[in-house]
Amino acid sequence: MDETEALKRRITELAIELEDAKNLGAARERLLVRNIEELNEVYLSLRDKVSGIRERDQRIREFDAILTRANRLSSLGELAASIAHEIKNPLISIQGFARRIVAVDDAEKIEKYASYIEKEAERLSTVLARLLDFSRMSEPKQDALDVNELVDDTVLFLEHHLTRFKNIQLTVEKAEGLPSVYADKIHIQQALFNLVMNAAQAMSGGGPLLIRTGRTNDDQVAIEVVDKGPGISKDVIGQIFEPFFTTKPKGEGTGLGLPLCKRLIEANRGTIEVESTPGEGSTFRVLLPSGETAAPEGT
Repeated sequence: MDETEALKRRITELAIELEDAKNLGAARERLLVRNIEELNEVYLSLRDKVSGIRERDQRIREFDAILTRANRLSSLGELAASIAHEIKNPLISIQGFARRIVAVDDAEKIEKYASYIEKEAERLSTVLARLLDFSRMSEPKQDALDVNELVDDTVLFLEHHLTRFKNIQLTVEKAEGLPSVYADKIHIQQALFNLVMNAAQAMSGGGPLLIRTGRTNDDQVAIEVVDKGPGISKDVIGQIFEPFFTTKPKGEGTGLGLPLCKRLIEANRGTIEVESTPGEGSTFRVLLPSGETAAPEGT
């Protein structure tokens, strides 16, 4: 009898446990359903928010595209006005001297006017050539370059051109152990050439001109061109990279050299900086990402 009673109690306990398990399962099922419903509500809410964000992002992109086009048109208008100004002046001079040649019989004056026409025509040709360089820049290559070797090659090319300036003492300081940079050699050499020639022109009475290579704290490779010229005043230093802006006397500069340098460097994922103190000189610094931090795509 004791065993029978114990068995009955056990059966009752099991029945109670089974009922509890059923109730717990039902409660869990209801909780799961509620959780699924809540997650579905959250999903629908997030989907609506994401859709709204995408719509706003699309409107922002469209507005940004409109602003970009407007800025380009504005820049194009300014550039066109500058081009017209730069071309108009020599054309007026050519036209005026041509009329004078027709009106005089003096051979000496004719020769003088012809030389003026030739000079203005050369100036016009220089402006157009620089403009073509600025507008038709080729897509840069991404070759691994040793900056020190690039500087050496450029200096060999520069030596001949620097002979037309008086008392320019060119020196080169090269840092050792520089990493390679991935860039277009022709682009960087062209930019470096323009910077050195600008520095030489700035020192009308001659002086030391330094090309220096190095490495920055953020692992960029630097090429610096340092001159001891008159420097650049604070009120114009922010404009020197704008097309057709120049501080040189009329007829001696196109105002496209530094903008072209900037465009060449930026096309190769680099930047160009300038530090200048009036009366002491200027330092133009080209910064290029090293191969250690910026290998080209696909490598």
